[in-house]
Amino acid sequence: MGICRLATIASLFILSTLCVIAQTGPPARSAVDHEIQSGTASIRQGNYAEAKRHFEKAESMGGPPSAEINSGIAIAELEMDHFDAVRQREATVLQLVSTDRDRAEAYNLIGNSWLRQAAQSTSNIGMLKSAEESFQRAAKLDPLFDAAYFNLGNALLRQKREDDAAVAFKNFIAAAEKNPAYDQNMPIAPQSPAPAFKIADNQGHLFSSDSLRGRFVLLDFWATWCAPCMRALPAMRQLAHYFPPSQFALVSVSENGADQQGWKKFTTLHNMDWTQLWDNNLELYYKFGLAPRPDGIPRYVLIDSNGFVRRIYGGTDHFGFVIGQIAKTVAAAATSQPANSSSPPAPEKPKPQPQ
Repeated sequence: MGICRLATIASLFILSTLCVIAQTGPPARSAVDHEIQSGTASIRQGNYAEAKRHFEKAESMGGPPSAEINSGIAIAELEMDHFDAVRQREATVLQLVSTDRDRAEAYNLIGNSWLRQAAQSTSNIGMLKSAEESFQRAAKLDPLFDAAYFNLGNALLRQKREDDAAVAFKNFIAAAEKNPAYDQNMPIAPQSPAPAFKIADNQGHLFSSDSLRGRFVLLDFWATWCAPCMRALPAMRQLAHYFPPSQFALVSVSENGADQQGWKKFTTLHNMDWTQLWDNNLELYYKFGLAPRPDGIPRYVLIDSNGFVRRIYGGTDHFGFVIGQIAKTVAAAATSQPANSSSPPAPEKPKPQPQ
């Protein structure tokens, strides 16, 4: 059980939520358990050399080979760019684990090592092919492992196989939608009315929030200088067309500062063919209460068909979790009857008074 939870750290943007490893035995942990816990905490804190030392100390204390310890060392080695060591450790993990999910986690980590190594090499086609194969194995072992599809999409993009990558990112959304791990705190209840706005789009036209009523809307606050936004872009491109336009609209809101021309060129160059808005002076960002920006960007605001904010997601959230909850919510609304809608009913029109 611990191996799966440790490996989740490296599953997508290396920003995934790290679950607490289950304790065994009485509250007073054994020395091995203590070192594993310390190694896990060090990974959370970004102290990878220290994490490796803790896991290696746990390994040196004897006992049977541990998939959990090997995986912890592999994650630390990945963050220190020791790619061969990652693959050696995960080869051991594959011999120790017994579930398809744990095998999928191992192949995903191996794929990440090839993908990162390829980014540091000019002669990388073989590495990218190895990464692709590893992510495909992970997805085959666990069809709901959304991170494997996301990483596969990146490996394909680096090979300039845009059509294949688009399929992988679409599969990422589909897997996240079905992933039961993202059912936490579902269904998402309406919170407050979304503020109305009128703002210029990338064609210079005035865009009104009134045009969005009757469907779910995701406001994607982003910028070209935001690295997580750029990593999310291929998946957002697929999300924009994942649901029928009558059910869902993706609206990207640029926080690019004064560089409006650079923003327009970027949206055209990268085929961002959904609604693109220019947030002058962070007006819309502040209007939705996203200041004082503790999480920066990206930020995602999900609005329902009645114009109520359902949830705001911070940029540090697990991306698969964000996409999964959004897709689950839109899909559920599309299949439910109007009488079962959880959105607040629209105000009734006043009845005509008798003359």
